Amino acid sequence: TGPDIVCSMDEKESKELIDGSNIIWQMRGGSKEPSKEEKVTIDFAFATVVTIEDIDKEEILSEKNIWVKRPGTGEIKAEFYKDVLGKKANKDMKKGMHLNWNDFS
Repeated sequence: TGPDIVCSMDEKESKELIDGSNIIWQMRGGSKEPSKEEKVTIDFAFATVVTIEDIDKEEILSEKNIWVKRPGTGEIKAEFYKDVLGKKANKDMKKGMHLNWNDFS
């Protein structure tokens, strides 16, 4: 007993929730990927790493020449921005270009 008992699950209800979740997961085919309809929102909502200045080959990627912007249609998601800092450009890049993992070393 307690003040929140009305919104609590008992063991049977908890089992039904877990079993139902497993059924839904299996019905989706067992893989977790965004649907075609969700991809539009993901591309808009998430940011990817882009050049904010022209970058010469061999130039070091820094806070002065790269940043993250939407739409997130590039290869490198914003969460990896700090991993890219300090890397050396493998080629000349124009301002506004989405970075790929093979653009630097």
